[in-house]
Amino acid sequence: MPQLGARGSYKREQRLTRRAVAIVAMSAIVRAARPPPCDGWRMRPVASKVLGWRGLPVVLAAALAGCAAGDAAATPDATVAFDAAAGDVAAAPDADAGARPPRWSLGYYATWMAGAYPVEAIDWSGLTELGIAFYVPQPDGSVKLLGGNPDVVAALVAAAHAHGVAAIASVGGAGSGAPFEQDSAGVMRAAFVGRIAALVAGVGFDGVDIDWEPLARADEPIVIDLANRLRAAHPGLRLTLTLGFVNPNVPRDLSGAPALAAAFDQLDLMTYGMAGAWPGWSKSWHNSPLYSQDAATPLSIDSTVRAYLAAGVPAARLGIGIGLYGLCYGAPVTAPLQPLDGATLLAGDETMSYAHIAADYLAAGARTFDPLARVPYLSFVAAHAPDGCTYVSYDDAQSIADKGAYVKAMGLGGVIEWEINEGYLPSAPAGARNPLLDAVRDAVLR
Repeated sequence: MPQLGARGSYKREQRLTRRAVAIVAMSAIVRAARPPPCDGWRMRPVASKVLGWRGLPVVLAAALAGCAAGDAAATPDATVAFDAAAGDVAAAPDADAGARPPRWSLGYYATWMAGAYPVEAIDWSGLTELGIAFYVPQPDGSVKLLGGNPDVVAALVAAAHAHGVAAIASVGGAGSGAPFEQDSAGVMRAAFVGRIAALVAGVGFDGVDIDWEPLARADEPIVIDLANRLRAAHPGLRLTLTLGFVNPNVPRDLSGAPALAAAFDQLDLMTYGMAGAWPGWSKSWHNSPLYSQDAATPLSIDSTVRAYLAAGVPAARLGIGIGLYGLCYGAPVTAPLQPLDGATLLAGDETMSYAHIAADYLAAGARTFDPLARVPYLSFVAAHAPDGCTYVSYDDAQSIADKGAYVKAMGLGGVIEWEINEGYLPSAPAGARNPLLDAVRDAVLR
C-alpha cells in the first residue's frame, strides 16, 4: 500500500510525523465504539511504516481493544472460482475488451528508494501509469516531496512520457488524513488546490493520486471537492483515489463510494497487508489473498471488491492492489490458517521486498501455492536468516496471473502495484529483472 517510508535523508520527517500519526490512530479509536475485531486496515497503514513493525502492536493493541471472536461472520462464498489444478477462471467470459477503455496498471515508485531501482531499469511494458510517491501535505498548504530528489522526479516524468506512460503525482501517504483535513479546511482549501495544480503544471504531471489515509466518511465530500477543483484547474487531468480494504466481519459505511467513483477516474483498493498478529486474530493469513472462507481470517480481495460493487461503484472504476513485498511470521507459524500461539509479524513492506525474498528465501524455502487464497507461501522448520521467518506470504507470477484473470472476469478497471522498486532483481539476467511487472503486463494489460 502506499505508505510513508522512512529512509536516509528524511528520518527527521519520520520523527516529526509520529505524534500526528498517534493522534490519528487515537481519534479512530474514539470514533469506533467497537473497533473491528479483525480489521487491520485503519490502523495498519497509520502505524506500520511510521512506528515500525515492532511498534505496530502498541497502536493496534489500543485500537483493537475489545475485539471478540464472536463478532466474526463467515466470508460469503466466492462466485468467481478457480480450478485448483489449472488455475483457470470458472466464470462468465471476459467482456469485449474493445468495448471499454484499456485496463490500467498504476505502479508506485518510491522516490526515496531510487538508488535501488534506477530510472533506466524500469519495466515500462507493465505500466500504464507511474505514481511518484509521495508529495506530503504541509501545515502551510504546500506539498513536499518526502525523501526524494526533484531531479529523479524530472527523470521519471520524462521517461514515463517517452514510453507512453502517464506520470501521476501521488499526494498523501500513511497518516496523511490529519494534514489533508488541515489543508482542506476553510480558506486553506483554495491555496492547497492551487499549489497542487502548480505542481502539476511545473513538473508536467498527467494526473494526481490522492492517498488520503485514513479517509473517514465525513471527509469524502471534501476529497470530492478537491477533485472537482483540480479538474477545473486542469481539464483532462487523471484523478485517482486509493481506498482501504473491507473487513466483512465489520461492514463499513460505503454509501458515499458511488459519489467518489463519479469524481475520480479510478478507485484503487489497497488490497495488501491483509494479515497480522492483531488482537482478535487467532490465525496466520496471507498478505494479499484473492479469497478467504474463514471468519478468523476474513480479509480478501474478493470480499472487498464485492463490498464496493454492492455499494454501487461501477466495476470499471475499481482497481485491486498487488504488493511487491511479503509478510514474514515467526515461530511457531509455518503456514496460513495456523494458530498464532504468540507468533508475530517480524517484517513486512520494504524489508520483505520481493527482491529480498527471491535472494534470501526462495531457494531455501518449501514453496506451496494456496488453492483457495490463490497465493504462494514459503515454510521453514526453523527460523530462517536474516529475518527469522518461519512463514513468508508473498505474490509471484502465478498469483499475479490469477489476479489478472480475476480483474478480467469481474470487469474491473485495473491494478496498482506497491511499490515497483521492491520487485526489481538487479542481479538477474537482462530481460528477467522485473518478473512481477512482466506478469502484470501479461495477465492484466494483454
